[in-house]
Amino acid sequence: MDKTKLPRLVSTKKVLHRLSVMSVLWCLCSGGVYAAATSSAPNTHTAQLTSSVHENQQADTPRIIAAGGSVTEIIYALGRGDWVVATDSTSMFPAAATEVTKLGYFRQLSTEGVLAQQPSLLLGASATGPEPMLEQVANAGVDVHVYHVSKDIVGLSEMVLDIGHRVSAVEKAKQLVTDLHRQVDAQQVQYSEAIASYASANYSNTINALFVVANNDRGITVAGADTVPQALFDTLGMTNIAGDLNGYKLMDAESVLARNPDVVFAAGHMLHGENALNSLCSHHAIAATFAGQHCLVKAMDSSIGLGLSPRFTIALKAVAEHGLRALSLKASDTAKQGPANQEQVIKKLISQNIVLETSLNSDSHRDAAGREE
Repeated sequence: MDKTKLPRLVSTKKVLHRLSVMSVLWCLCSGGVYAAATSSAPNTHTAQLTSSVHENQQADTPRIIAAGGSVTEIIYALGRGDWVVATDSTSMFPAAATEVTKLGYFRQLSTEGVLAQQPSLLLGASATGPEPMLEQVANAGVDVHVYHVSKDIVGLSEMVLDIGHRVSAVEKAKQLVTDLHRQVDAQQVQYSEAIASYASANYSNTINALFVVANNDRGITVAGADTVPQALFDTLGMTNIAGDLNGYKLMDAESVLARNPDVVFAAGHMLHGENALNSLCSHHAIAATFAGQHCLVKAMDSSIGLGLSPRFTIALKAVAEHGLRALSLKASDTAKQGPANQEQVIKKLISQNIVLETSLNSDSHRDAAGREE
């Protein structure tokens, strides 16, 4: 019985093998016929499938509302500008950002205006609001995230990395942060080497700086601590004469005069007309300072001077160049006056119990004249 069963078993294996081979060949042939048919037949069905896939891809692509110029710049820098469906009125860089729908000022967005864009994601800079709008938009199913980060390179890096994660551009975000830190480090070294060449016992090579953001009847509004100007000054080792204020505050003329800024920066949005900078130089709070006397007032694009922009290093370079110009003028003034200035002479005379009445009166008169201006 074993001898008869064994051949049948072998025969069965052969049959199964042949059937499997035939099955594969049939599938291959039928597949080839189907492929040939679809390639030669009209593309109606294929077009419908492509359209359907395209629609699904569009549905899966985030619809982003970017509120705040800094957030908008980061999204575009990460290559996701084509996902942005609307921005606020401060988002004017890059040029492509000006072509999308504008929803108004990022602090005063409306729920209806935001939801009308059918967004899936709203990313906002600090102060994006108002708060009820954020809550209503979130309750409507939109992913809302407002960035409250420190106003410096660390906060900028955190924001870039988080936005990179949310817009599926993690590697680009890491590279952008790496590049930013490398450029900042390089500028710090260059500035340190440059100011070292101005080291002198006759004047300080530390720069006193001031950033003016508004000028009206109430006085000048300046940038204090926890602002981007503060971060720019700190990065280069400059002293913000308004550093004891927090945020953007009014500063009285007496305080500006007493702290004597070497350089003044002005937000570009506040300057109107060709003579705007000269007018600020002659402002009664600035005219008698070193910056005012040499008209060391520089306009800076508000988007990089006040916002956490990926162009942080461009703003940093402008601040460094302006500071070095002030040091150059200090060195020049000292050379004209000789190795010892009037203040040092008076100190020396006082130490010897000699009071030079005419020098003191002259100094007092000059201070009074400066205050009157």
